[in-house]
Amino acid sequence: MRPGSRWRARRAHVTVLGVALAALLVAGCGSDDSDSGGGGEAAGGGGDFKIAMLLGGNVEGSAYNTDAKNTADEIEKKLGADVTISQSVSLPNQADVYGQFARQGYDLLIGWGGEFTDGAAAASKRFPDTEFLVINSTIENGKNLSSMDLNVEQWHFVAGYASAKSSKSGTVGWIGGQCFPATAANLNGTKQGAEYANKDVKFLSTFTGDFEDPTKAQQAAQAQIDKGADWIAGNLNNGYVGLYKAAEGGKAFIITEWADNHTASPTIGTTVVKKQGQFVLDIVKQVQAGTAGGKHTQVTLPEDYEPVVVKTDNLSEDVYNETLDVQKKVASGEIKVERVEKCPK
Repeated sequence: MRPGSRWRARRAHVTVLGVALAALLVAGCGSDDSDSGGGGEAAGGGGDFKIAMLLGGNVEGSAYNTDAKNTADEIEKKLGADVTISQSVSLPNQADVYGQFARQGYDLLIGWGGEFTDGAAAASKRFPDTEFLVINSTIENGKNLSSMDLNVEQWHFVAGYASAKSSKSGTVGWIGGQCFPATAANLNGTKQGAEYANKDVKFLSTFTGDFEDPTKAQQAAQAQIDKGADWIAGNLNNGYVGLYKAAEGGKAFIITEWADNHTASPTIGTTVVKKQGQFVLDIVKQVQAGTAGGKHTQVTLPEDYEPVVVKTDNLSEDVYNETLDVQKKVASGEIKVERVEKCPK
């Protein structure tokens, strides 16, 4: 059986698999490592190097997953690989999903998000001849399991600075999904930036436990707004929809992340731009060359990186220009941003 749903949107060599993947795997495939995978038609267009990318949501549902699609496009264009994007993978079934792709002979399996770490760790042991890469994770095994993460605290320090400088109440917030090292670094980088802008700022933070659920995100945002937060940053996927809803009517401004989507809602104050395509592409090249080595790659904010925050009508010209100056100081090392990976108790 071929992993994936009955619906697919095909571009050159990239197949986007639908949301029914996990259900199909559970119903018909099981997790028997001796299963050959069934001889189904290979996804993609016929390149010699096959990659499967696992997403927790759908490509249209969040800027984070849009960044995954853009990365897949770049890999295909520059390396000529076949890239299959499997959307809305159920996290409890992720090891089975990894296994199905591995049994079909995929060369590299990419978990797009730290939430795919546990499944990759288990599957990499079962399939030692398959390469695994987890984005926004720090896992490594020195063999076939690699990871990559941004020093997101640097990117989000700039955003935290913008939020506290823009706040009229002196209270700002942050709402995330699940807590693991990368998301904790996001939270703590935002807090450091806010406190750099205003040492007396009141900083609120909440993990909802779910990147995708807009209802949980809306409830968390409303609770922070009730406590005075007028700028709220986040680390969510589809959950951002809930933040927009809570902030309607000028109650607050939301800071989104990854791709520039500031036109998606009038409540968006700015967006933190974190494009990972080139960084992931470099690791994929190492996998192709056989030099990846199951190691972790940590990416710092480049000095020639584009503006981290997007200029919008909700972000004043003065604050925007100040954030550009702060970004330069962070990238050069003049401002030291501590990476704190501990989750709140």
